[in-house]
Amino acid sequence: MIPALFFAGVLYYFMLWNVYISMTNYSILHISSQLVGLETFASLFSDPDFVSALARTLLWVVVLVAAGNLIAILVASAIYNIESLRARNAATAFFIYPLAVSLAASGIIWRWLFDPHRGIDAALGAKILWLQGDNAFWSTALVSVWAYAGLGVLFYLAMFYNVDRSQIESAYIDGAGTLSVMLRVVLPQSRQALIIATVFYTLFALQMFDLPYTMLFLNPFVSTLVIYTFFKFTTLYFATASATAVVILALSAAIVIPYSMFGFRKWLRI
Repeated sequence: MIPALFFAGVLYYFMLWNVYISMTNYSILHISSQLVGLETFASLFSDPDFVSALARTLLWVVVLVAAGNLIAILVASAIYNIESLRARNAATAFFIYPLAVSLAASGIIWRWLFDPHRGIDAALGAKILWLQGDNAFWSTALVSVWAYAGLGVLFYLAMFYNVDRSQIESAYIDGAGTLSVMLRVVLPQSRQALIIATVFYTLFALQMFDLPYTMLFLNPFVSTLVIYTFFKFTTLYFATASATAVVILALSAAIVIPYSMFGFRKWLRI
């Protein structure tokens, strides 16, 4: 436990130090920082760039959670009902492969695919401006769904395989079809996968940086809270960057702590 406690102490020390910096006016304009309380947070929420990044990040959460879970359920259900073990393993590997590719590499690959002169548009003879204007956000968000949906597939498959086979066989004997079995027997017993996938998708969306940055760099149409933090830090507005980091930490804690407490209580009951 000693190494774990040591590193936990280091982590929480710097988290508290970051909170302290967020309550100062430390920046390139104020090298000798002073405590200003919540003034930095007040100026933060009055900054239209921050408000826009916050709204975009929350919208990203909604898109990734909704689309990621829907695709994961459909793909996992299709794989689960493949009779051949070899084909099932091949399909699983195919759909989870994007997880093996770093988001930075995925961003570069998709930037080329969305290139109007050499990518999808050139292949289809179409002219869709994937990475311009508001399209940039939706294109990047869909790429994040492609990248992370495989993780949800793994969660759902793990829960599907834990469903009692006798219940499934009984349903088939009673004349239920595959769709009915999935909707009334398998999925109701796989709610835990929905919770876990939703938690992870939410955290991934809140921490989104690699993908939009490698695809479009500091583009205002895909600016997230983390990109906003990065921009403020690199321009030496340290207090503002720290305040944004505290907001990200608070949003993440609002997701992780309730789930952790729920799991802890469930473990105690067992």
